[in-house]
Amino acid sequence: MAKLETIQCDLAEYKITLQFHGRNSPLVVHFDTPSRRFYFSIIALIIAEMKKQGRPGFVHMHRHQDILSRLDRSLSGKNASKHVEGMWAKIKMAWRHRLPDLESAALFKVLDRDLISPYEKGGKYRYQCAEAECDAWAGLFSYDENNTWRFKFAVDSASVDLADMSITMGDLRDNSAWGEFIKRLRIEPPADKTLNEPGGATAPEPVPEDRVGHRRTRKVLWGGAAVVAAVIIAVIVWRFAVYKAPGPSDSIDLRNAVYPLGDKPSLAVLPFDNLTGDPRQEYFSDGIADQLITSLSQEPYLYVTARTSSFTFKGKPLPAQEIAAKLGVRYLIEGSVQRDKDRVRINVQLIDGRNGNHIWSNSYDRDFSDLFALQDDISMAVMAALNVQITGYEAGALKHSRPKNVKAYEHYLKGLYYHLGRKRDDVLKARRFFEEAIQIDPNFGRAYTWLANTYLDEIELRLTTQREKVLEKAEEAVSKALAADPDYPPYGTLSRISRIKKDLDNAILYARKGVQQGPTDSGQHYMLCVALHLGEKFDEAVDACETALRLAPFRPVNYVMQLGWSLVGDRQYDASIPLFKEVIDRSPQSFFAYIAFKGLTAAYELSDRHADAQWAAQNVMRMNPNFTLESESRLSPAKEGPFKKRIMNAYRDAGLK
Repeated sequence: MAKLETIQCDLAEYKITLQFHGRNSPLVVHFDTPSRRFYFSIIALIIAEMKKQGRPGFVHMHRHQDILSRLDRSLSGKNASKHVEGMWAKIKMAWRHRLPDLESAALFKVLDRDLISPYEKGGKYRYQCAEAECDAWAGLFSYDENNTWRFKFAVDSASVDLADMSITMGDLRDNSAWGEFIKRLRIEPPADKTLNEPGGATAPEPVPEDRVGHRRTRKVLWGGAAVVAAVIIAVIVWRFAVYKAPGPSDSIDLRNAVYPLGDKPSLAVLPFDNLTGDPRQEYFSDGIADQLITSLSQEPYLYVTARTSSFTFKGKPLPAQEIAAKLGVRYLIEGSVQRDKDRVRINVQLIDGRNGNHIWSNSYDRDFSDLFALQDDISMAVMAALNVQITGYEAGALKHSRPKNVKAYEHYLKGLYYHLGRKRDDVLKARRFFEEAIQIDPNFGRAYTWLANTYLDEIELRLTTQREKVLEKAEEAVSKALAADPDYPPYGTLSRISRIKKDLDNAILYARKGVQQGPTDSGQHYMLCVALHLGEKFDEAVDACETALRLAPFRPVNYVMQLGWSLVGDRQYDASIPLFKEVIDRSPQSFFAYIAFKGLTAAYELSDRHADAQWAAQNVMRMNPNFTLESESRLSPAKEGPFKKRIMNAYRDAGLK
């Protein structure tokens, strides 16, 4: 096979030139029309990101949605995609099928090559290229088999060094050439929002023209439970500054903030209406919907939006099409619950989010003692209506850890209702209800699991000074959960315990198992992100956080903040900055804002923006006057190593002491 020597990507001429060893004439591929130039720009973007990485690693395309949309609108002319879904579809088709085919050349011309007759009558003419040229060209279009949206222009497979591949535009080369190419695009991106400085001035923050790709070689399982304290780095006596920033608009089409759906059915379970007439029964209607989410999330052939996103529509009578668009799903489940003494009535509808039509509906009127069977019937009926394959594992998992007494289950639902508040009073109320559920049924495994989580909340939210004693209680509760339900271990809770004990290998192991247990549970994916971050597996942590956000399209601020910190760990400082700013914009007078300002301090300083880093550091001190580097280092959950040293040095260089 002929060996490639160099590859040149000419941004001025929209040409890619491949020079083979021992050949005088190179192979020149020309993207000669506006619509074809968009596909050229995809290749150029990937090469530019690989150059930034310093090695031929995979590039996660979804992180570059903004710049790809801009390239499409600027270069494709009348063939530009009207919707982002259409853009992703044509990128996938091009990269996997059309671009690698040198002979057919559907998206380019091959210069100085003759056309030869089709293989069969009625077929298309082909370019006359050597077999070695066809193989070398096709081999450049690589993607990760475990995550097909991670692309690579695989020069390493052709034994070409990264230094032998160049991007040019006139006299400019590589990053300078790519930057100039982007500047010359016709359509300018929207201006970035700025943060208010303490004195009322503004610190201008230019939009990164792209989110920097990073080195990764495989897709990982996803992670997490909604645990804010994984990123809590200090015990704080703090005060809040008067900081005003607008929250995200309710009219934003959140499909632009998430990633395209896969092939499996996507749905959201909306909060069920409480028709009892008693607000004190709200926990019950919420619990029915919440448990339906839990059951359906265990099915690997479904994508189910997280509760944190779907429950934002509680009490908002919006059209089904609008809700589905904002959540980025195809189907909606809505319903109502009415409880009358020992009877429970549940109405359920499955709705097509494209047009609002009802696909399936049913009404159930059962004895309260049949509640568990009723929940299973609803779950199975939904999956049957969507033609989803129900495997033996998932069908059995729907019944995991059911108490023998429905009264115990009722107390359990009350505990979950208060647990979501995550404040001191909520934690204590939730604990009381879980304990009451256990008193009624001492073998109720899930009640023990969530009792353990209340103790972990107490530690991670800094509600106790008796850390070791409280941790022992959490471990004792988990042991009882395992004894009561050995076939369904509480992996997420086990990961939290391991993290607190700084047993990071087991924290990651348990979090991975949790994702296998609930493949579309955004909380499990977030848990894995936190564990991977603390284990300094930053590239995998970024994947896990992005997946958690895909499953929770209303973007919980702790998810956003954790993604920002994982990007800092992965040295993607420019990509982390907008995320920290988002946290501050959405939650300006909160502990999240404090953590985000620390993230901005590190990201700015490590990207050589010292003045901005000093401003962020001033905000850190403004929100926590007792901050010291000594206490930060001592109390940080990060392990001793290069990452912690990098962050502490950045703090120091930004002026923190």
